[in-house]
Amino acid sequence: MLNGAILSSLHCFECAARHLSFTKAAQELYLTQSAVSHRIKKLEEQLGFKLFLRFNRRLQLTEQGAGLLAELGQSLGGLEIAIRDLRQQDFSSTLSVAVPHSFARCWLAERLGDLHSKYPRLTLQVRARSRITDFQHESVDIAVYYSDEMPTGLHGMPLMDESLVPVCSQEYADSHDLWDNPEKFAECLLLHDETAWQGSGFYTEWQHWAREVEMPNLDVSRGFVFNRADLAYRAAMSGQGVAMGRWNMVAPQVEAGNLVVPIERFASAGQHYYMVCHPDRKETPGVKAMFEWMQEQAEQRLSLNEASKAKLKELAHHRAF
Repeated sequence: MLNGAILSSLHCFECAARHLSFTKAAQELYLTQSAVSHRIKKLEEQLGFKLFLRFNRRLQLTEQGAGLLAELGQSLGGLEIAIRDLRQQDFSSTLSVAVPHSFARCWLAERLGDLHSKYPRLTLQVRARSRITDFQHESVDIAVYYSDEMPTGLHGMPLMDESLVPVCSQEYADSHDLWDNPEKFAECLLLHDETAWQGSGFYTEWQHWAREVEMPNLDVSRGFVFNRADLAYRAAMSGQGVAMGRWNMVAPQVEAGNLVVPIERFASAGQHYYMVCHPDRKETPGVKAMFEWMQEQAEQRLSLNEASKAKLKELAHHRAF
């Protein structure tokens, strides 16, 4: 079995053989030229044959030296592959991600093809839930929270801010004369998410929006209540009423024409999407890759959001004339 000294000398030999220079090898290895020469000489003694022919100001590999270099090249190449596979072993295992129901349905699901194209060996388990993840007792690698602050005791990052705006089908907006006419909300069926965020109530999201856009007299404590925002959005798309849309979730449906924004008054939700994991998992390859991919997708969506809002302003301008 090769000991540590021989392995170190073999590395020194590979470097000197690649450069055919003890001086250049010394520079690469941060050693003195005499230290490199000494290691090579000792290695030759241990192996029992010469590795270099030493000429004035140049080196030449012996036949045995050339053979050893070729073997080392194959071995090092195999070692690189082994190290790469070890680094990527998490990509061939299962990564468990817990996210809010509506985030899974309206945001994550439509992007999974891109994730698979980048990491084809990664198997993802998506767990849609409304409760907080207990990383100490659950086998969850990553969670996305919709909250007003970053959870304590976890490693994480802000993913996206969120804004609110009412949405409905175009037919519903037309039939209820809703375009730029917020007073007509009193005649509409309002659609609510009962658990918009942790600790919120049946009508909290609509109440928050009405307060932010300075419509304090709007009675929002009525209508139909769902336990998931995506169900409220689905009802709005089918022309049943007006839902309070989280823009990151509903913007694709607005862009596709399945929903419209009859009252263009956006309000900050006061909540943000945070991506978190247990601190002990933050350096694992799969978790790091998922963090980077999610951040990249969030940045792309935020860029599209600005374009979508600009298009809404343009449509509103045309309707005015």
